[in-house]
Amino acid sequence: MSETRLYAGVNDFAADTLWVEAARLMRHPSYSVAVLSYCEAMIARVPKVLPANKLFAQKQRYLVSFILICLHVQWLQSRGPAPSLALLQRSTPGSPRQIAAFISGLRDRGLVTATSLETDRRTQVLKPSLELMREIGQSPLAILSAAEVVAPPLPIRTDDLAGDETLLAHWLALSAERYTVKDDLFGPFPIIVRHSERDAGHLVFCAVMAAALRQRQGGGIAGSLTYRALAERFDVSRQHISNILDEAAEKGWYCVSPGGELALMPDDTFLQFETWVAGQMAHYRRLVLAIAGKTSGAAIPAGAIVQKSDALSD
Repeated sequence: MSETRLYAGVNDFAADTLWVEAARLMRHPSYSVAVLSYCEAMIARVPKVLPANKLFAQKQRYLVSFILICLHVQWLQSRGPAPSLALLQRSTPGSPRQIAAFISGLRDRGLVTATSLETDRRTQVLKPSLELMREIGQSPLAILSAAEVVAPPLPIRTDDLAGDETLLAHWLALSAERYTVKDDLFGPFPIIVRHSERDAGHLVFCAVMAAALRQRQGGGIAGSLTYRALAERFDVSRQHISNILDEAAEKGWYCVSPGGELALMPDDTFLQFETWVAGQMAHYRRLVLAIAGKTSGAAIPAGAIVQKSDALSD
């Protein structure tokens, strides 16, 4: 197969080297295995010290945390002001009151610390913890691990990246900076976007896609998508699950039967998810290449992440 069809939402970007690489990944014979491994990593039930599904599994709260990581790295690299609450509120879309309440909650849990700036004791510098960064990096790290099925090894292993506070922070910050320059990895995917706006919505979508992939491979777990099963897995109410699945059915994205079986999965939905995963793989792999071999304090300007992307993918 010489060509791979990408989801139509990225047609305007298809000639970019990132999407050329994404299409190459999608052509790999084991690509569906890689996508399934990503989904399974996201929905795996693991003991949690904190209710991460409620803290971070929703777009606004996730974005606030992601931007905080970026602001802190830029400050460490002398490329930006101290990451105070006021700066975070100016840098993140949303209600300043909600952002303040969210950060307060993170501080109470020890996920964010605040210390006075030496040159201005009135300014409280917010620092994200390694635990916070691992939670925010859950999907990117799962993507990177899944990509190992279809792409050559990288100079930094996924486990090493997850365990190194400095590398992880810089890796996530590069991603946030690229997003502010060019949004071709999230915005063009309406089903991904809409699910991310709901508590645990992306996790529910990953569970649905895992069922679809297993179904296509001739397997599957009967009743795995019932309201009860999904609600218990992701620590939300059955009504919340019902709202997510009902909207998906109404919009024709997919349909889950009352018995928890996947009754409909249109090719367009499947292609949208596969394309999104491939774009994420290409993106996060090239960011690993960008930080590999650099000192922990090396600065990489936001524009360079896009402008020099050709060199990173060669």
